[in-house]
Amino acid sequence: MNKDVINKFLRQLYYSAKPPICMDIAAWAEECGLPVIETYPAVIPEVEPHIFGDEMAESHFRFHYQALSRPQSLVVIKNATIRDGVGFVQLPDSQICYEGNWYLPYLQENPAYKRRFPLRWRSIKGNVYSLLCLWGNAFYHWFHDVLPRLEFALPHLPQDTKFLIQDKPYAYQLDSLRAYGIGQDRLELQPKSVNTTIEQLWFASPIGHTGLGSGSALKSVAQRLATFFNPKVTEVKQKRIYISRQKAKARRVVNEELLEPILNEFGFQILICEQLSLAEQVQLFSSAEAIAGPHGAGLTNMIYAPCGIPIAEILSSPALHYIIMARQLGHSFARLKAIATDSSAVGDMDLEPQKLKAWLQSYFST
Repeated sequence: MNKDVINKFLRQLYYSAKPPICMDIAAWAEECGLPVIETYPAVIPEVEPHIFGDEMAESHFRFHYQALSRPQSLVVIKNATIRDGVGFVQLPDSQICYEGNWYLPYLQENPAYKRRFPLRWRSIKGNVYSLLCLWGNAFYHWFHDVLPRLEFALPHLPQDTKFLIQDKPYAYQLDSLRAYGIGQDRLELQPKSVNTTIEQLWFASPIGHTGLGSGSALKSVAQRLATFFNPKVTEVKQKRIYISRQKAKARRVVNEELLEPILNEFGFQILICEQLSLAEQVQLFSSAEAIAGPHGAGLTNMIYAPCGIPIAEILSSPALHYIIMARQLGHSFARLKAIATDSSAVGDMDLEPQKLKAWLQSYFST
């Protein structure tokens, strides 16, 4: 047997664990006699009115109905283990907690779930709240999923609580946490390939599901950040904003140079959000009169915009995240169908300029 075959066999063996999965942390806690604090009601009434006419939203709503029917719950778990940088929660009875991981196959196929042994172990004493979840460090998921969970769990946490976050936090994560009174001195960094046992883990279940969350919770998060960064909206001329992804690795509009004259004609400012601080993004989008751009993280900034503005999402394949968010926030939402330039689900796009112009003409004169 050659070396490559042996290594492949050993790797498959090493990543062959299949621990049991806990689908409902509140039900588990009640069975264990642990207190359960309900911190936010089930989001069905906040989601169901906004799925109309969108096949993907209706399908996801049916598929995740059980999760959407549960209120957010806060549970204190003694001697739980955080697996790897992705933050899977292993309960004291060895079950892996599903909540915080948006689709069961993602959890089951993740190396942190399948790995039989961690590379390293460590432990943290005291009270810890985990900010980790699948994709939680990505801009959209941080503001749509992580911060709403924190928003309603925070009032119940002990004053000495530490907050677990990935080992290299982004600037927008650190800046937004300051709005919650959480400085870097209260952060515990969770490295990759490390399992961390927590003396007392405060675990908050999701508010709904990613893409199908709470509009009210988003408004609470946006209001907190806007208050903290204090944008002078009345002193800034309203802006029509186009979000460019030219610095991103995927979902770029490849013929953007053909769109620029049309955007200029209608008074749009072209922004690259990666070049802006969180405070600058809050400031600019708080005075937005209209927002357009390709499907991507920058559209999350609509949470700061005045209610009722027109928003256009450029995309080549279906996605539900921003249509639900826009409808919940009271914006006027439209999709501009682009042509994918490759077969990838996150590939670049080509948008017919006339489609953009027709949308702009429906709202604005030149």
